[in-house]
Amino acid sequence: MDRRTLLNTFSAGAVAPHLLPLVARAEAEANGRKPMRFVFLLEGNGLWPEHVMPKGFKRPEIKNPRGGDHHFEKMNGAETLIDMPLGGPEGQLPEALSPLDKHINRVTLLTGLSGRVAGGGHGCGYGALGAFPAVAGPKDITIDAALARTSPAIRQMVGLGFLHAPANAPPMFDGFSAYGPNQKVSFIQDPVLAHKVLFGKVVGGDPKGEVGAQSMVLDAIAEDIRQLRPRMPGEEGRKLERAADAFSSIRQRQERLGEIDPARIPKLRSDFHGSMDETTRMKAHLELAATALITGLTNTVTLCSGVGYPTWKGLGLTIDTHEIGHGATDPARVAMRVKIRQFNASLIAKLVETLEAVPEGQGTMMDNTLIVYLSDSAETHHCVCMEWPMVLVGNLGGRLKTGGRFLNLPKYGAKGHATVAQFYSSLLHAAGAPVNQFGMKDRLLVEAGLDQREPWSRVIG
Repeated sequence: MDRRTLLNTFSAGAVAPHLLPLVARAEAEANGRKPMRFVFLLEGNGLWPEHVMPKGFKRPEIKNPRGGDHHFEKMNGAETLIDMPLGGPEGQLPEALSPLDKHINRVTLLTGLSGRVAGGGHGCGYGALGAFPAVAGPKDITIDAALARTSPAIRQMVGLGFLHAPANAPPMFDGFSAYGPNQKVSFIQDPVLAHKVLFGKVVGGDPKGEVGAQSMVLDAIAEDIRQLRPRMPGEEGRKLERAADAFSSIRQRQERLGEIDPARIPKLRSDFHGSMDETTRMKAHLELAATALITGLTNTVTLCSGVGYPTWKGLGLTIDTHEIGHGATDPARVAMRVKIRQFNASLIAKLVETLEAVPEGQGTMMDNTLIVYLSDSAETHHCVCMEWPMVLVGNLGGRLKTGGRFLNLPKYGAKGHATVAQFYSSLLHAAGAPVNQFGMKDRLLVEAGLDQREPWSRVIG
């Protein structure tokens, strides 16, 4: 019996369901693979392409066939791929992303991907991360949940953020991520509740007793594997031994979690309790996300940063993002958009620095992490999804050819153009879970001769 068969046997029922993520992690560690981590940050109200382009960069533009608001009568008109390095005199980050300047070598600016299948309007809901029509609701799995399957943890994924103004916010919401058809992922709006849900068993109750019971099971699994070792010659036997060692390592890690002083799980600061403005709420969620990743509670987090129409009072704004969105050509409202983007970029920078401070292998946790920043409303307030700008931070341990790059794709329908669905397929390919098709194909691009089944090779390492 080889290791794959053995692990498949475990997955088929020899191990309790709540331990299956540990089985997958053991297999990965036995093969010397570091855990991959994925963080998605969704912003509401559109992410303008010029806020995701190097400072001063101008690209060819053509008339937008789908219209859109006044600011987007024009769209990407580049005939060929633009691929240029960041960091030089002509590769400086735009003002909207200035908090990421110190991490520019990890940053990739990506413009020109189309996501027309998602529809458009005031946001695309599940379609933003699912690459399918927004009107279909949770039609299928979204990319965050799909990637979470490739790097299992105690919690498949964690959703945090806010949709509503804090004064009338319900504790939870959904509408953006799904584990599969009609399997909605819940997002927690209240950071105090999120702290209890995510870390309650560590900071209260009897975590040591629970972990002790799990440790007994892990010890038994490791011992069973070692008993098979004499029957497996050569390399297969050594692989079994490494698998057993991995289970023992996980057991030790779990045991240490049971012995953790609750004070090691950061308590919410006093300013995170009670009434919170939008910025304080997102700072709290960012700290919770970082803690969940560092402790191994999860390897996938999606953060929703104002995906409804809140008023960012903590940034000194007095009108909501819907009103800001309707002022696409008003310099004052453009400045408001930049301020919101800078805040979100500062959250990403804080997460990068937090993960960089945690050693992992010969590097840090950030080396094996990818952060994707985009809007559920694609390119603008009244989105038409002819373009879906994104900011990528990290390269998953070299699995992606990202970091210090600006990529602007050929225009919609041109040779070399790619879709959001293809980009998501590329992420799955890089994560070791290739698919023939993620999301839906754009029918018009099929008619134009663009197959859309191949992953987008420009980002696969």
